Amino acid sequence: MWRKFRTASFLIAACCLGCASVEAGSPDDTFANGNALLAQGDLNGAMKAFAKAATADRTNQQYLQQFMLVRRAVQLKESLAKETDAARWMQSAQALRAFYVSNGLHAQALPIDQEVFRRAKSADSAVLLAETLLAMDRQDAAAEMLGGLGPAATTPATRALLSVSLARQGKLDEAQRIAQDLSGEAQKDPASLYLFARMQAAVGAQQLAVSLLTRCFESVPPSQLDNLKTHVRKCPDFQQVASTPAFAKALQVTSKVPESQCSGGTSCGNCPLRGSCAKGGE
Repeated sequence: MWRKFRTASFLIAACCLGCASVEAGSPDDTFANGNALLAQGDLNGAMKAFAKAATADRTNQQYLQQFMLVRRAVQLKESLAKETDAARWMQSAQALRAFYVSNGLHAQALPIDQEVFRRAKSADSAVLLAETLLAMDRQDAAAEMLGGLGPAATTPATRALLSVSLARQGKLDEAQRIAQDLSGEAQKDPASLYLFARMQAAVGAQQLAVSLLTRCFESVPPSQLDNLKTHVRKCPDFQQVASTPAFAKALQVTSKVPESQCSGGTSCGNCPLRGSCAKGGE
């Protein structure tokens, strides 16, 4: 099945480029240029570069996979502007947003998050919008949005992110009050454990933050754990605790979740974990 997909994909790449020859430079150079263009948010330029790298070296599956991912994102971006069905628009928006965030393109994700929030006004859409705003160091905007949520959209998750937003603005007393109010909330799933660990780290409760982070790492599937740990190392809300021995020990924690061999495979189309796996959008 993968062989047929790979062959068809190279034909697609060839069609996209016509008969144009590959520009001077090795496939690695072309691929690196594609990554540079992607980091700048130039999806069309990146797509062309990845296609050129893939046609120049047909044995390198990474070139092909990156081309297909970016090509799909370009298609999603084009379809969003024309989609009139609300459910299909939301599905495409979520997929495109996931691509942007996974590539660190938060400025491109922001308009999508804002529109999703405008349409849904839900706790989930508020959390995603707040995450993007915080990634862009716009904690004031995140706090204003989260603080203005109605009762129906206010949840422990939105309150935790409000605490983080306030702590980043130096409003530590307000942030700590929210964290204290949420101290009785039982957190079991990885997403909630991570969010509460982040909140406790932001308000200075280092021991509790590390404890929650440890439980989070233990409950994340092995195929996702390295990506999560990388994210935690970079997250500014863990900055105060990052230099402690307890934090270093937490980063050595292994997953306690059983996972099949196929969960980390190259194709996720039929995987039952595709909705939560870090590769699920591929």
